[in-house]
Amino acid sequence: MRTMIARAHRLLIGNVVLAGLALLGHLAHAQQTLAGVPVEKPVPGFLTADIGNHRTLRYRCAGLGSPTVLVEQGMGISVETTFSWKEPVGWAVIFPTISRVTRICVYDRAGLGRSTQLTAPTTSLDAARDLHVLLGRLRIPPPYVLAGQSLGGMDALMFANTYANTVTGMILIDSAHPDQQRRFAEVLPPRSADESPVLRGFRDGPDAPVMGEWFDFPRNSELMRNLQGLEDKPLIVLSHDPKTITHGGLVPPQWEELTEPVWQQLQAQLAALSTNSKHIVVDHAGHNIQFEQPQVVVKAILEVIQQAKAGRESR
Repeated sequence: MRTMIARAHRLLIGNVVLAGLALLGHLAHAQQTLAGVPVEKPVPGFLTADIGNHRTLRYRCAGLGSPTVLVEQGMGISVETTFSWKEPVGWAVIFPTISRVTRICVYDRAGLGRSTQLTAPTTSLDAARDLHVLLGRLRIPPPYVLAGQSLGGMDALMFANTYANTVTGMILIDSAHPDQQRRFAEVLPPRSADESPVLRGFRDGPDAPVMGEWFDFPRNSELMRNLQGLEDKPLIVLSHDPKTITHGGLVPPQWEELTEPVWQQLQAQLAALSTNSKHIVVDHAGHNIQFEQPQVVVKAILEVIQQAKAGRESR
């Protein structure tokens, strides 16, 4: 049964979401209902933290130990909403497994779920600052291991660049890349007057909030232009299988054929951010690897935790 539920969720939200693509701005109503609409009642285990300026974030932490694993989910996905589903999938499966080893925290960024809603576009720098304040309010000290999927990968990288001394390792799960729109533009066909909103958004990123999250992709790319490496901190990059359709048929197959090699090149570039990295292309997995093959994500997180602990003990 769990496999059937996971497959259904994969079809409904799993085809979302290569961050920055129009698909993010034109999701089906069913997708929004599943992952983007705030739950009517607070989910047990989730709490509210005041991060100042009349803003609050919803979060959940469990487990003991160090380093603390911090999850940055994909764009428009409320973890509190997904944790409310009867059949756990994705981060709801990964969360209790990691909590048996060390502390892990998930949270809904501003705009998501029952967290404070947005009134203007944001960037990964805004997300990094909010997370830093949240951790301070919760008195959760470093070191941290970050696990970022899709858009959340850029947020994780920005956090690691802004608060470098606090981060001891990272897992990137089919992560967005700050150069992806520029690189896609180099291979896509010329614009046409009758191009659909989906295809325009695929080129330029969404031009409106996506399930509550309002993200400024061009501004974010500028902020991340001088992205620093992770030195020798452990990094595992998980990428989707190139043979797996990721856009749910909304993008023409010929566009997929043009952009897929670019995406894989960008994934390799992310892996090059650390001298202690591993790049794994996950067979039979689409963009939402945490939904389709959560055991692969668990294994990667545990491996980075182990390396981070070994690195601390050797110093």
